[in-house]
Amino acid sequence: MSKPKVLYTNKQEIAALKLTGSRLYVARELLDITQTDAAELLNTSKQALADAESGRLNPLPIKLLKAAAETYDVSADWLLGLTDDWECSLKIDLQRDFLTGLQRIHLKHYSKLVARQAEADEINTRAQAALAEIVTAFELFRKSNPDFDMPAGARLLRAVSAVQKLEYRFDYLTLKNKPTNTEIAPKSARNS
Repeated sequence: MSKPKVLYTNKQEIAALKLTGSRLYVARELLDITQTDAAELLNTSKQALADAESGRLNPLPIKLLKAAAETYDVSADWLLGLTDDWECSLKIDLQRDFLTGLQRIHLKHYSKLVARQAEADEINTRAQAALAEIVTAFELFRKSNPDFDMPAGARLLRAVSAVQKLEYRFDYLTLKNKPTNTEIAPKSARNS
């Protein structure tokens, strides 16, 4: 007397069987293999493969599932509907992990760079304000002392003049790099 086959009768089990069948079909079609050729590669009959792909092979033999995963080069988890990732290679997993790690490192570096740039901008703003104050104070001093003729005065005048040139240059670059209204407005508003 032979053992009776265990049949899936639960709706969820039947749905899982149908999903597995449809994924068997998709994997075979992606390789552009006929059912006859696939059945031979999987060491099963064409009818058994057709029943498996339609979700009617109940129960689905583990041997067939394993052979399909190896032959079609997809993961058994994907065939069973446990994951949406059909790739089954450890190499792929390692590459994905490497790229994820690389992305994390890049984001960490970028956030540090942004923080440093913000710090540099703050220092530049303070330096510009200090230099402007020095120039203003010196101009006021010079107006108050029209006969300004002190030792090393020429050097001080050259230094203040250089600071003024830097200040003008900074103002020019700031205005030049400031976004215009057309750069801020959405494209649709610019075209109207």
